[in-house]
Amino acid sequence: MRSTPFILWFSLALTTACLCTARSSVAAANDDVLAVVNETQITRQDLAQEMSLLDAEMRLRNTALSPRRLARLKRQLLDNLIKRELLYQQAQQKNIQIQSPWVNRAISDLKDELKSKSIGYNDYLNSTHLSEEALKNRIRKGLIIRRLLRRDVIRQVKVSEAEMQAFYRDHPEYFHRREQVRVRQIMVAFDDKGDAADRAEALLRIQKIQDKIKQGGNFAALALDYSEDNSRTRGGDLGYLQRDQMLKPFADAAFSLKPGQVSDIVETRLGYHLIKMVDRIPSSQMAYRNVRSKIERTLRRIKENRAADAYLAKLKRQATITRM
Repeated sequence: MRSTPFILWFSLALTTACLCTARSSVAAANDDVLAVVNETQITRQDLAQEMSLLDAEMRLRNTALSPRRLARLKRQLLDNLIKRELLYQQAQQKNIQIQSPWVNRAISDLKDELKSKSIGYNDYLNSTHLSEEALKNRIRKGLIIRRLLRRDVIRQVKVSEAEMQAFYRDHPEYFHRREQVRVRQIMVAFDDKGDAADRAEALLRIQKIQDKIKQGGNFAALALDYSEDNSRTRGGDLGYLQRDQMLKPFADAAFSLKPGQVSDIVETRLGYHLIKMVDRIPSSQMAYRNVRSKIERTLRRIKENRAADAYLAKLKRQATITRM
């Protein structure tokens, strides 16, 4: 049951329906209450904690959000809090429970991920303003909600062979494999913003390597000896690449070669290059059998989202929700 536990607490991937405000006879006790879901209050403190959790999660993934972006997400985060409260209340009515070992496993998974990012567990708790007990409680609720969705929603979703074949037939653009080339390179770097003397010295070095190739030198061995990029240890092998994965001057030269040919000296902002064509795979349409499992996952995810939307809409109709 390995997963990233904390992603559940601020976002439910399956619950994308918009929950509109319903009037309630329950009055807010004070200005800190943002919404009431069947007499359960959602407060400014709850929202602030959601924002802290989101910020910590995005930092873990090296995509930190600006304060302005976080502020714009407030309404969405409040929607998520309302949705989760509705789902948790439904799970309580159905007496769905989660055993402690599941929670402990989720905590262990979290610690492993934090360790892989060189982030201390206590530092994470401090950044999210959570005690360990509070984090465990959030994880427990999240796992209960996930079990509810799996039991009442996801388990009912089926994808037929006919649906998969129709998707493949109706969306050929998704299954077009673009032309690829496998190349080796020898690169001599220069500072793109450096002086002319540095560039001239780099050009002289690459010309000497080019002469060795023309005299019958082994390209891979020369790359190992002289190339100044990370592919050097692989004899300059860059693997299979599409045109848009290369700098334009490099791509133009590479795609103009035939297998076995070596380019003239190519200049990019990184330096001077010599390129050897190893292999070419022409563009083609992927066979259905090779993409069937991917299509099934895509259609299943779409159906699960729609089913969860409908499930939440039903809960909302039966609930009393007030936004303050």
